[in-house]
Amino acid sequence: MTSEPPTEIGCCQQSDAQQPDLIELPAEAIQQLKIDAGFGWGIFSGTVYNGNDHYHVTQLIVSMTPIHDHHQMHMHENMSHETKQHQINMELPPVTKSALSMALTGDDVHVHDFKWQVIKVMGYQVP
Repeated sequence: MTSEPPTEIGCCQQSDAQQPDLIELPAEAIQQLKIDAGFGWGIFSGTVYNGNDHYHVTQLIVSMTPIHDHHQMHMHENMSHETKQHQINMELPPVTKSALSMALTGDDVHVHDFKWQVIKVMGYQVP
């Protein structure tokens, strides 16, 4: 008894021509984002609300500078002090709220706090 391979139906797939053009969102759109996030257990997490009516957010670029207390400096002498940029991919339609989560890696796992800021937001305009 032989089985037929599954048939692929392409009716619901978008072609590359239908994909929206990603742009860096303007400052006014970035100001409409409300982010409540922090660090704990090696994860940067929280929530993000997209208050824009006309922009779908697909990516945040976040700058993170480690903040070390005196105790950490003695425990982990080789800890990084460099500011790093991290990319957080998401699908955040207009006027919606979503969870935000990014695992920290390398030396950053041991850092308890960071000074952070969103430096770029990518997405696309919706009708």
